[in-house]
Amino acid sequence: MRAASLAALAVLLLPAVALAAPIPCSDIPMAQKFIDTKLKPGPNTRAAQHHLDLAKKAKTESECSAELAEVDKYARRSAAADKRASK
Repeated sequence: MRAASLAALAVLLLPAVALAAPIPCSDIPMAQKFIDTKLKPGPNTRAAQHHLDLAKKAKTESECSAELAEVDKYARRSAAADKRASK
């Protein structure tokens, strides 16, 4: 029973841990390519690009990672909107 409880807890916590992992600044080129090639123009795409520009100007790794987290948030929103619009 204890093993099942631990497994259930792991299933609940692992996504939160994955979300909390910082995005490295080395992912900037990949993020730019994603925005340029996978997202349609719109407010969330503009927000993602704005935060990507801030990440490029960041002075520290932590500032860069925080901005890339915002890029991820807005890129996900934009991709979801694009998907809804295509239905």
